[in-house]
Amino acid sequence: MPDASTDTLDQLFRQAEQALQKYWGYPQFRPGQDEVVKSVFAGNDTLVLFPTGGGKSLCYQVPALVLEGLTIVISPLVALMEDQVEQLNSRNIRATYINSTITKSEIEQRLINARNGMYRLLYMAPERLATPLFQYELLNLKPALIAIDEAHCISEWGHDFRPSYREIRENMEAVADRVKWLALTATATPEVRDDIVKVLGFKTPKVISKGFDRPNLHWWVYYGEDRIHAVQRMFKRHQGSGLIYAGTRKSCNELSAQLQQVSGRAVKPYHAGLSPRQRSQVQEQWVSGKVPLVVATNAFGMGIDKPDCRYVIHYDAPASLEAYYQEAGRAGRDGETGYPVLLYNPHTFTVMRQQIENSYPTRDQLLKIYNCVCDTLDLAVGSEMDRAEILDLKSVEQRSGFGTGKIMAALRIFKRLELFDLSSEPGRQIGVQFSMDLGLIRQITQDTHYSERKRQFIQDIFRLFGPGSLHEIVWLSASYVAEKTGFTFNRVVSGLEVLQREQLLTAKVLNGDPMVRITTIRELKPHLDSVVVEQYREILLKKLQYMQAYCETSDCRSRFLRTYFGEVNPPRCGTCDNCVKRAKKSSAEGIKQDSETIRKILFALRKHKKLHIHGLSEQTGIRPKALRTGLNQLMREKLVRQNRTATGAYYELC
Repeated sequence: MPDASTDTLDQLFRQAEQALQKYWGYPQFRPGQDEVVKSVFAGNDTLVLFPTGGGKSLCYQVPALVLEGLTIVISPLVALMEDQVEQLNSRNIRATYINSTITKSEIEQRLINARNGMYRLLYMAPERLATPLFQYELLNLKPALIAIDEAHCISEWGHDFRPSYREIRENMEAVADRVKWLALTATATPEVRDDIVKVLGFKTPKVISKGFDRPNLHWWVYYGEDRIHAVQRMFKRHQGSGLIYAGTRKSCNELSAQLQQVSGRAVKPYHAGLSPRQRSQVQEQWVSGKVPLVVATNAFGMGIDKPDCRYVIHYDAPASLEAYYQEAGRAGRDGETGYPVLLYNPHTFTVMRQQIENSYPTRDQLLKIYNCVCDTLDLAVGSEMDRAEILDLKSVEQRSGFGTGKIMAALRIFKRLELFDLSSEPGRQIGVQFSMDLGLIRQITQDTHYSERKRQFIQDIFRLFGPGSLHEIVWLSASYVAEKTGFTFNRVVSGLEVLQREQLLTAKVLNGDPMVRITTIRELKPHLDSVVVEQYREILLKKLQYMQAYCETSDCRSRFLRTYFGEVNPPRCGTCDNCVKRAKKSSAEGIKQDSETIRKILFALRKHKKLHIHGLSEQTGIRPKALRTGLNQLMREKLVRQNRTATGAYYELC
């Protein structure tokens, strides 16, 4: 993309500063943000590496208000894009999102609105880019900037690999050479950076990094066996807001109950077992400070703006340093001192290693799963598929004898081998098609023979699934339906089953079944590249190895992290547990050394009565400079005195 003139770039940047002041109230960009914004305006392919809380989102939100055209933001997380859109709209910035939580008719309407210039920013889930509807509208949208958030998802070396991220450039090919490109991440090793640049087709990328140093964070690892009492002591010691990450729902529930009972302070659990309304309430109470501590699974924290979180405790270690750095980095985002603490349990790593090894199939297992999938889809040897179909995972499980985790791992490997097209990752979906027309729906929702709760439920379901559900089955994310109706997933399903028995509608539930198309003619024994088959498992095992090495290192924790992310010879932080131990050890050794010096001085003076400094040095074997430190201490304590003569000063016992 051709560079703009210097005068034009200066003018664009001034406009960006004005927008920053007008909509966010900031007088200027933070260091690094200004460089990113200027790089975007200059038309550089830009890769941004900012730590958690480093202000990445402003790097594309502000340029979106200055550039002529639409900014498309690609984000992997539904909650994150919805939260950012809500914040932008609250600042009177026109933005919207397209993801799996909205109906096809609503998607069409939002794309029409975007085509007509009604939005400055359009947030998209990466899976939506390949849909025929989006591809049809792409040129009409006239995008000016494509911003890829959480760009580490592009790389198989990243901790959160998403296959759909690798197809972004291909799906945006129609406009790829006429738009500005920006990729952003908080966690990227050198391998991940190289992979991002390669996959996105950045020819001469501008890489802007603020480094991975968080000087206000005191990194700490606890080695004791009694983790529960350790957490209780930490909670009593810290009065501010904090987070505890635990690996299971059970741990979240038990820990939160114990801590609340012991401390008398409010503690809440957060995990997928709670209803959307309950999770939202916990999040709001934590952000507002009403609940000082939340014990959560790793689903908590993404996109939550709470700068004053003082500590993040990992009751269970995550499987990679990228995940740990991102989660622990939620402490101290306001620049004040924060405490990331990890409770080390070697058994956790043994379990995680077994899970990785057991979850990824061998070559023979892959061949069996391939044939079981083909049989489930009724695809004969020598036949091919015209379109994607829903794969019944339960049927594949029964045929193969393997669990869902191993089958899904196999499907992702088949996708990388280009044997399968995996259209969607697992996620419960609810499909609804009404069996009556709009007039009858309105009549029922006003009929007092039905309970008020039932009438409201029918009204909510129709509002969510839209008019399209009068003619065909419309699919929505189960979590989205539960959130909008205020019911748990099971309550929603029960309600739909009642309406279906009354023949008011047809409802279907997909419990995480993906859409699959076998892209080649079915073979009895397809060729499987052993390198590709083993690669991702080895990547995950290597990441786990680094995570355990962080826990066990005696070196500076901050230096270990910064080296892992590609910094060369970073200094010690001086504040992590290992640096503090090293300082105490040096101090103790110094005291021990001083004690030995004093003992030798006293012994020499008892023996020789009077000695000059050089005589003392000969008798003790200690250099004069070190002797003077010991002599000064002894003179202060009035154990030794100094006398001066014509031949110089000498020392003797008092």
